Amino acid sequence: MAHEYKIRADFNGLFGDILCLSHEEACFDESGTVLLREGLMITAYEDDPDIDGTPDVLIANGKVAHAPDWLQCLGSKWVLMIDKNGVYHQSERTTESE
Repeated sequence: MAHEYKIRADFNGLFGDILCLSHEEACFDESGTVLLREGLMITAYEDDPDIDGTPDVLIANGKVAHAPDWLQCLGSKWVLMIDKNGVYHQSERTTESE
């Protein structure tokens, strides 16, 4: 299934296979506002250069879900339930496909 949106995320909000996405009802992709809803398929990303400053990107794909109770107390409303591929660097996938 294709991911509908590519959303910038803060991977400091990563808890196992759950990534906090928003404290609001919406977040932003490259084309504007995205109203989050249960089951929405997205790709989350964050720039993550290596120690030498070489550009790279952290990526996670999955479905949007309401934040579990234990994250709501921290203000999170929506999370990404990360799929079986987990979190990976874009460079890892580029290298694997060569």
